[in-house]
This record gives sequence, structure tokens and C-alpha cells, in this order.
Amino acid sequence: MAVIGAPKGHDRYRDPKTHQMTPALYRVRAPFFWKNTIGLAICTAIPLGVYMYTLHMLSKDEFGDIPIPPISDTELTKLKKEYEASKNQN
Repeated sequence: MAVIGAPKGHDRYRDPKTHQMTPALYRVRAPFFWKNTIGLAICTAIPLGVYMYTLHMLSKDEFGDIPIPPISDTELTKLKKEYEASKNQN
């Protein structure tokens, strides 16, 4: 049974020595270029749009409704000493 196609070790769409695309591969891919480009643009625009929307919404938030409990000066100095001690240990 004969096998139809390129001989063994030969690819009709790639140059066997340089592995560059042959003119045949350029011709085969040509009808799909713009469809693939549009698909790439859509697949890129969706995550980019979500990212930009999220960044926009987060930049508008002031976080003013979150109460910050007051801290006394003695407690602050105690926390600073603990932090410095843990920093020096590492």
C-alpha cells in the first residue's frame, strides 16, 4: 500500500535544512491570517478590559468607611520594639 504525501524525513511545509516556512505553508496559512488576528485581539481585549475595569473601580474607592482603631503612644513604642527584635533575629 503506497503512502501519499511527502517522503519520509521530508516535510513539505518546512525546509528540511533550515526549518523555515516554505511558500506552500505561507499559502496555506494566508486565508486564516485575519481571522486569527481578530481572535487574538478579542482574546487579548477581554482580560485587558477586566483588568482596566478593576483598576478603575479600585482607584475610586476611598476606604474611608473602614474604621481604624486609635493606638496609644505606649502601645506603638511596644509594637516598634517587638518589630525591631523580630527583624534582628532574622
